[in-house]
Amino acid sequence: MPVEKSQRLLNLIIGLSSTRHRLTRDQIRDTIEGYEPLPHGASEDEVRKAEASFERMFERDKKELRDLGVPVETVEDPVHGDEIGYRIRPAEAAMPALDLTAAELAVLGIATDYWRGAVLGSDATQAVMKLASSAEHGPRVELPFAALPAVATDAFATLVEAVADRQAVRFEYSSVSSGAGTRTVEPWRVVLRAGVAYVIGFDRDREAPRTFRVQRIGGPVTPVGPAVADVPEEIPLGALAASADVSTARVALRPESGHALRRRGTAAGVDGGWDLYDVEYAHGDALVAEVLALAGGARIVAPTELAQAVAKAASAALEVERG
Repeated sequence: MPVEKSQRLLNLIIGLSSTRHRLTRDQIRDTIEGYEPLPHGASEDEVRKAEASFERMFERDKKELRDLGVPVETVEDPVHGDEIGYRIRPAEAAMPALDLTAAELAVLGIATDYWRGAVLGSDATQAVMKLASSAEHGPRVELPFAALPAVATDAFATLVEAVADRQAVRFEYSSVSSGAGTRTVEPWRVVLRAGVAYVIGFDRDREAPRTFRVQRIGGPVTPVGPAVADVPEEIPLGALAASADVSTARVALRPESGHALRRRGTAAGVDGGWDLYDVEYAHGDALVAEVLALAGGARIVAPTELAQAVAKAASAALEVERG
């Protein structure tokens, strides 16, 4: 099976970095996976063509590595000056250590959660673990939307890949207006608003553009074939568009909780054991999700419709837990 170019370049880097002295062209061709060794019993013409093919490929690979900043050295044999080899000094090729703060590591952790179900999910997790193990530990950094249920879903990664590959998908979806059912959608764009993920696309069943909240998708998102509807030049964002319509909610917070809401809001007094804050918001469901993520550490006092939405979602979660 042919080796992909990226894998061949990686093999070449590993081989030239591992050699104690150098690798000649013949050694590279015969030992580095991705280059074809000379065929046994080949005619002179076949050997000449194989050598020419290897030379072209190796010269391209060598130039590309050097363009990327990988220091491929040319080394002459001290005895036979006409015998040239190549090597990479590991110390010169190594990247400098990454000095990441606790906040930066936390953000990388959330990014890894987004791609947990994707093709590179395991690689992303391993990379973050390596970075975290070498970083200095600092104080805990609060990321206000890290606990939201929409963040760490396999559905998010699958939908992003479907957008890139122009694939239609099918999933189970529940909403207050239309209830539960199966949707077949050609996704156009995945949007994040205040830590909540939405997918916008063409709903084949309703033959119209629709917006779906990823958190309300149940079960796996399954690709079902190529998308056929044209992607509009301007994707309709509807209520998800950046809006100047900002409202204010009064939120009650338990002491030492909801620090992100405190930073964004304005202190408005106390109510028993609760601290009151006035918080501006553009998307009510995002504020509801943020309050729910605090698991009892916050509640919405006003407006009434948002307070009722929090109560309804919390009650539904308790019912599910009770079975």
